[in-house]
Amino acid sequence: MAKLHERIANTRKDFHWKVAHQLCEQAKTIFVEDLNLVGLSRGMLGKHCLDAGWGQFFQILEQCCFKRGVYFQKVDSKKTSQICPNCGTETGKKDLSERVHVCGNCGYTTDRDVAAAQVVLNRGCAAVGQTVKMRGFG
Repeated sequence: MAKLHERIANTRKDFHWKVAHQLCEQAKTIFVEDLNLVGLSRGMLGKHCLDAGWGQFFQILEQCCFKRGVYFQKVDSKKTSQICPNCGTETGKKDLSERVHVCGNCGYTTDRDVAAAQVVLNRGCAAVGQTVKMRGFG
């Protein structure tokens, strides 16, 4: 049983390194949310969060970025899905079933996860002294 668990851990770690290298090839700067992983592990999906190895992946990604000269920074994770990335207005708490971000202030509409990623990008750019307001990644 111990060998099986070791094999699973090694397979996960190998996958994390491969994904980290792929991300570093595609980007010059990487921002991630500074998640409270201990708090997440105590929640309803705690076992799934621990099984995914998010903490290990973030450590590996940071190491990979350092080795390959890619800028890496964690940004504040508070309310990333509750803020409009276009105008900065707080849009309020959403149920998990709400998959679309719609801003009542500026009318910006996109997928909820894309909007949260754009907020993380905006926070990261602000942290390094750039002012960027993006409506998409491409």
